[in-house]
Amino acid sequence: MLSRKSSVLVAVATIGILILLYTSRMGAWSGLDEPYYHHGPSDPHKSHQAPQAAPEDTCHCNTTTEGHVAPPPPPPPPPQSHQPPVVNPACEHFPDTSNVLLVMKTGASEAFARVPTQLMTMLKCLPDYLIFSDMEQDIGGQRIHDSLSTVLFEAQEGNSDFDLYRRQKACLVDQENCNKQGDPAREGWNLDKYKNVHIAEKAYAMRPGYDWYIFVDADTYVLWPNLMQWLKKLDPNKKLYLGSVTLINNFHFGHGGSGYIVSQAAMKALAGDHPGVANEYDVRAHNECCGDYLFALALKDKTDVGVQQMWPTINGEKPATLPFGPSHWCHPIVTMHHMNAEEINAFYHFERRRQLALAKSDHPSQYRPLLLRDIYEEFLEPNLNATREDWDNAADNRFYLDLSSDRKWPEWQTRRMKKPEEYNEYEKKAHESFEACGAACRSLKEDECFRYMYRDGVCGMSNSFIMGKPVKKEKGEKRSMSGWDVDKIHAWVKKQGACGTVKWPEVKDKGWSPST
Repeated sequence: MLSRKSSVLVAVATIGILILLYTSRMGAWSGLDEPYYHHGPSDPHKSHQAPQAAPEDTCHCNTTTEGHVAPPPPPPPPPQSHQPPVVNPACEHFPDTSNVLLVMKTGASEAFARVPTQLMTMLKCLPDYLIFSDMEQDIGGQRIHDSLSTVLFEAQEGNSDFDLYRRQKACLVDQENCNKQGDPAREGWNLDKYKNVHIAEKAYAMRPGYDWYIFVDADTYVLWPNLMQWLKKLDPNKKLYLGSVTLINNFHFGHGGSGYIVSQAAMKALAGDHPGVANEYDVRAHNECCGDYLFALALKDKTDVGVQQMWPTINGEKPATLPFGPSHWCHPIVTMHHMNAEEINAFYHFERRRQLALAKSDHPSQYRPLLLRDIYEEFLEPNLNATREDWDNAADNRFYLDLSSDRKWPEWQTRRMKKPEEYNEYEKKAHESFEACGAACRSLKEDECFRYMYRDGVCGMSNSFIMGKPVKKEKGEKRSMSGWDVDKIHAWVKKQGACGTVKWPEVKDKGWSPST
């Protein structure tokens, strides 16, 4: 047997050996190239977790020869995703609009009825745009700016034009209920004329770097592929103001609903070089009719630039009211107006289908602009009937009236009559009935009558063809009856053949002045 002293020595030696084995094992683990946590391929059914920190009593650091502690090694990079960036499929083949800013005008009484559809269709693929109203709002996360926040106090004080503006701000519930206290349609029209110059000034202050600014209403539709192809041909460094021209007191201006386009040079000359320009027209607006008219006045006063006529490419009609024919056929179109939510949605999907079809064609890079003829083929031709009851097809270029009766006819109708001595045998009876009106239309040449309408003893005709709209049914002779000379229309369309070279509207290099 070992002595007690020997037993103690053996025990101490055994403990020492165990300690050496333990420390050498720890040293081997601490010398691994990777941290002790696992970062190999993760279980695809588990979410990725960040590496855990090492226990506080474990050190994975090295000591330098000077005795300083070196920083710990950086953690491994997170796994790289190989997924492509998410792209909205609806924006495939959408043109590059990065040099154009769309500026939309609406009103708080109509915004929730019009703006959501625009956000889901026409505005969906735009990288940037601004919407202005007569009240600060948020619609589906989209900010709507108050265009009237900087109107002079003296222009608002005691001015009934601002009754709607004040009522909207004081409304504690929804605007629809608050507007039952007034007449939002009439009041909105009175308030609208104060907006346009302020919108232009605010838009340029917020986004001064765009080549082009296109101003539209919330019921305006923009055909972006057409617009972008057109603008590539123009120079934004020239002072340009392009629109569908209308007149007040023999002064030319771009119709706001049709939309108007202003170049960078013209916007800078107006808003950039004349800060506060909108306030100069605040008081005057009370005695004027329209905001688009005031915008043209401001542009003329400050820059001597007038509007250039771009009709029918910039257009105030829509598929149901476009007057197809010689003036609306092989023309490219960039805007339409008075489009309700259903019409915007229908046209958006038509345009989208066309873009996808062109992309799959043999020459996808050769984009042909959408022409007015294409709209006819999609929306009117499949629904072209010889007659429709209780329908208004707006045939009003020429009238046939019974002048032998004692009835008083409006001057605007008598002014559009042919001289009775020029009538053929069918025209002499055109005022007698709907059937007689149709017979008279069919007896005329194609440049004289494509459609006709009869109501209450009045026969109207037009040398273009449109769809029109239904009207309330009435009894007796007051029913509105519409007809189309379908054979004549089809013959005319066939004679036109394929549209050749696309003719864009002529744009003068220098801003055109109405006085020249």
